[in-house]
Amino acid sequence: MKAQKKQPELRFKGFTDDWEQSKLKNMAESLNYGLNVESREYDGRNKYIRITDINDVSRKFTPDPITSPNVDISELNDDYKLQLGDVLFARTGASVGKTYHYESSDGNLYYAGFLIRARIKTAFSSMFLHQFTWGQKYKRFVNITSQRSGQPGINAKEYGNLTLLLPNYKEQQKIGEFFRKLDRTITLQQRKLELFKKLKQGYLQQMFPSKDQYIPRLRFKEFNGDWEQVKLGNIFEKKNELNRNQFTENRTISIATMTFKPSGNGADENSIPKYKVLRLGDIAFEGHKNKDFAFGRFLMNDIGDGIISPRFTFLHAKEKLDIDFWKYYIHHESIMRTILVKSTKQGTMMNELVVTDFLKQGIKVPEKSEQKIIGIFLTRLDHTITLQQNEIEQLQQLKQAYLQKLFP
Repeated sequence: MKAQKKQPELRFKGFTDDWEQSKLKNMAESLNYGLNVESREYDGRNKYIRITDINDVSRKFTPDPITSPNVDISELNDDYKLQLGDVLFARTGASVGKTYHYESSDGNLYYAGFLIRARIKTAFSSMFLHQFTWGQKYKRFVNITSQRSGQPGINAKEYGNLTLLLPNYKEQQKIGEFFRKLDRTITLQQRKLELFKKLKQGYLQQMFPSKDQYIPRLRFKEFNGDWEQVKLGNIFEKKNELNRNQFTENRTISIATMTFKPSGNGADENSIPKYKVLRLGDIAFEGHKNKDFAFGRFLMNDIGDGIISPRFTFLHAKEKLDIDFWKYYIHHESIMRTILVKSTKQGTMMNELVVTDFLKQGIKVPEKSEQKIIGIFLTRLDHTITLQQNEIEQLQQLKQAYLQKLFP
């Protein structure tokens, strides 16, 4: 049967030949499973890549120094050592289909048992293949092929039947190199974003006083007095205002993200009048515990008046507060942890706020002029972070557009 031929929508100058259909098993010298090794003392030279060491977004090798296994790689046969031209495919679990392209900069690297290595022949571009796995056709292949009665999975034989259209080798290289450069740009922007986020965390730690201290470690030069210890009951009060048809479901607020949910949260229309009204400047308690918030957290309404589910507890500010300051301060774990230890109790599914206990607790507060300048500074930093996130999203969208046009 004559091979299928097709051309992409967009091509680099000088390439006109039709693309021909092929399968991964024809492109690879071998498709092999990795090896699980016993945890032992790490030899300090070689590394071991697992599914969890492949970043979900960048697909780069990003081992977690805490969870990475200490293994004696010296016992492994070099058959499990990656080399240029190798592409890894995750074969089981929620990460099935995730891929990784070996880079020499990752050093001596051996691959684990839940990964399949495709050693690509020199007549084909491994980078071209890897970039193909970012596209929609590959995603459809994974979704269809991985279906199992139990845990999703794709074995080496099934991966071998992955079908794709190929141009000649030079065009493969051209396309692969184009996406490599685009990926490098995205990675650099992601690193920049991470630096901004770390910078923000550093400022949050230093611009608010630590426990038993009354001045922060980092301060704007015009301020030098102690922060005042104030009871939270002097700042906030419990005030359950019911909706009573003031607001419709399009003003439903998600406490987790502090955003409006125009379509509501799925509540029955008849229950909307029983929802609570959350005014601008009010703080709501979200009791789910996680690694960042051991006893739950407060979020300040900085988006406008709306309604929330009756199951949430919220507090009203007795007087107008500087929202740009308080939305960071009331949400900061190192400030609120000691307070919430004394004013929450374990509920069925989450922590519950004991309002009377909470209002008895003290909190250190700077003068209003200092609140204002801290709030402006942190808000501007958040704005910079948002712009950086938007730039990355635009680059990722651009990549998806090129994937659609450069692969038929």
